[in-house]
Amino acid sequence: MKRAIFFLIFGIITIESYGQLVRRKDYDAAFALQAGGGSGILTTFHHPVLSLTPTAGLKMTFPFTRKWFLGSEINYEQLKYKVHKQVNTPWGNLQEKQKATFDLKQVGIPVYLKYMLNCNKASLLFGIYGSYTFDARFTTSFNEESDAGNDNMEDWNAGIVIGYEHRLAKHLNVMCRINAGVREVVRDYKLFGDKLFPVSACLTLSYDILRIGDCGCD
Repeated sequence: MKRAIFFLIFGIITIESYGQLVRRKDYDAAFALQAGGGSGILTTFHHPVLSLTPTAGLKMTFPFTRKWFLGSEINYEQLKYKVHKQVNTPWGNLQEKQKATFDLKQVGIPVYLKYMLNCNKASLLFGIYGSYTFDARFTTSFNEESDAGNDNMEDWNAGIVIGYEHRLAKHLNVMCRINAGVREVVRDYKLFGDKLFPVSACLTLSYDILRIGDCGCD
């Protein structure tokens, strides 16, 4: 008798717990195309220069519960930075005016957790990201003599992601996301004395091309 009661209680708890997990009819798993613009920059935090660049890619969302979702993206991004400053030349301690221009094209893959707020239309997100630079252009000059330093640029980076997403309509979402890299971009400090880190803030619209389930929150 005791064993029967135990299995009955265990069964009720299991059924109730399962009801809180993801079910196809209650939750959205979505695959979306997104596009927008952002200020993808390389910054020393001493000479911040913003530049608007396009971004586009694929966004995926998978639910855990009614409140928590796993999100990921594959995006094309561009980072730019241009600065004029007084520096010590690589061949001595002479102060000369250096002009430096950076232009990086990369693929970024953020992975983050999303928490849906009580309005069921807005979400906060936080996580990590990785990026691979497939085209790096770095030009620096002293006294109008230019040198390309592409081989001295790192081809991958990683960092943290925070953001906010809002559902405008059933298939349409707007997202504001900030990425901050933790790895320096230039390998040879003699070419550019300051420490450069990638930082980007983007605003994108995404449209769900495939949805599985229906959370009923539209």
